[in-house]
Amino acid sequence: MRNQPNSAVVSSGGASKRVENAAGSARWLKELTSRPKVAALALAILCLLTYLPGVLRLPAVDRTEVMFAETTRSMLERGALLDPRYGETIHQFRPIGTFWAQGLAASVAGPDHARDIRVYRLPGMLAVLLSVLALYWLATPVVGRESALIAAGLFAVAPLTVALSQLAIADGLALLPATVAMLALLRIYSAREESEGTFSLAMLFWGAVGLGMLVNALHTPILVTVMLVALCVMDRDVRWLERLHPGKGLALAAAIGAPWLVVRAMQDGVPFAGMGWSKFLAALGGAQDMKLRAFPGTFLLAAVLGFLPATALLWPAMRRLWELRAQDKIARFLLAWVVGYIVYLELLSSKPGTYTVQVMFPAMALAVAKLVWERTGDGVLPAGHAILWPPLAALFGFALVMMPFAALRDMPPPYVLVAAIAVAALFFLSARAGRAGMLRDWALSGIAALSVFAITLLGLAMPAIDKIWPARQITRALAGCAPGPIAVQGFREPSIGFVLAPDPSITAPDEIRSALVEGRPGYIAGEVRDDSLRVLGRMQYRRPKTVGCVEAFNVMRGCPLYFTISATGPLDGCQARETFACTAEFQSRAEAARETKGCD
Repeated sequence: MRNQPNSAVVSSGGASKRVENAAGSARWLKELTSRPKVAALALAILCLLTYLPGVLRLPAVDRTEVMFAETTRSMLERGALLDPRYGETIHQFRPIGTFWAQGLAASVAGPDHARDIRVYRLPGMLAVLLSVLALYWLATPVVGRESALIAAGLFAVAPLTVALSQLAIADGLALLPATVAMLALLRIYSAREESEGTFSLAMLFWGAVGLGMLVNALHTPILVTVMLVALCVMDRDVRWLERLHPGKGLALAAAIGAPWLVVRAMQDGVPFAGMGWSKFLAALGGAQDMKLRAFPGTFLLAAVLGFLPATALLWPAMRRLWELRAQDKIARFLLAWVVGYIVYLELLSSKPGTYTVQVMFPAMALAVAKLVWERTGDGVLPAGHAILWPPLAALFGFALVMMPFAALRDMPPPYVLVAAIAVAALFFLSARAGRAGMLRDWALSGIAALSVFAITLLGLAMPAIDKIWPARQITRALAGCAPGPIAVQGFREPSIGFVLAPDPSITAPDEIRSALVEGRPGYIAGEVRDDSLRVLGRMQYRRPKTVGCVEAFNVMRGCPLYFTISATGPLDGCQARETFACTAEFQSRAEAARETKGCD
């Protein structure tokens, strides 16, 4: 019995400490948001700290961003700003705006950086950063400054938001007009009928729709349309759409998006001529068509897993929106935003979930932020939460950083281990705050945890794994070598061509053999048949010599890559021949990969 008072004191002390911490978080948020410019600056710094390490340190990640960058580089080199081509291939589903944005960045950087993938990533990173600021600025009048700031932070550090900021593709740029259009529409929808000032919001909406068309076809109009369909099903009232001023607005959107159709007319004669119906729909749907045939639920799974840390409260937040839908216009709009687009993706989209679900994240972040604000101070977790037990959360964060090394059986460097421990500690603190019911502290520490995780994974861990970057490995193997004639056999990845600048006119095996015999300068990339090598071997004056062999791994397709580098010129300057020696073990693995088709 004597222990009971002590227990009560301990319990009371713990509750008192939680209340004190919650009050401190509230004061800090209130003070920060009382100065909107400072709050916006804090968000911009958060984004730069989170995004820049990966943008600057990651080599070319996938073939799509290389295709965008190489197309832009070629346009500038040819002086043909209305003729985007990848080699001789015309991609009818890639609108011109993305190439123009990347071209502007490349022009500012100068010709010395024409083959630097980081230059082409900057417009996308800037667009993602501005999307985060747009969420804060445009949502503040609707949900309040504190909720808008928390929502913007959760949106900024979500792993799939970060992923878009790292890639030189259209979807990063398209996130900005999609976010602005939807939030402007939310403001117009939630405004009182007698309120004035919606005309400027309507023009902002239509301007964003036009910009979305310029950079990514009908991606933004599709998002708006499916949301409106879902909203009309719930509302059964479309009179508020008159506030959009559709006559003037459509003209504005058409004027901004018109260059896309102009380019299509120049390249196709009749825009989209020669395309089948399915390919035409893909062209309208955006630049990232992958002909994906995903199993049901793929996009929903991507949205949930890619939305950390807010995933932990996503279910109760969405359930709360459902409960409020009858009397709360904001709840109805956010529900229609998420449900309408996820249904479209699951039924019709042929694009990867990792590039498409981010346009729902502002709505999901607002839903979670609203729940956090509603439950502030009660110290009770909402039913259905997924906040992990703190030690398990720490283990989860550590495992996320270590996963690439474990999958490739590689040993992480010491500095990555130290950073992974820091990530684990932040995951622990966030989970502990959440389990104690301090949801404001959970959100703030969770934002910090995911930011440090992104910096660690993309800025430290991934760049340290050599075998997943074939272009970087081949460049290292050629260190000090004369510029030609050198052939990279087993060439498959566009990233290598972007970095090494091979002669685009030499592709067939016999042409490669002739180029080697004639001693043409520059790199040559492609397959060289064994009989071609034997012919070269009998020519004493042009006998090919092996520079090195490189083993890499295609992360996107999950298969090994094997490259053999041959040359007919002097190899005296080659500094890495021993490091990249062509061992019998390498030849055996390469032969086995060829027999099983490898990455073909």
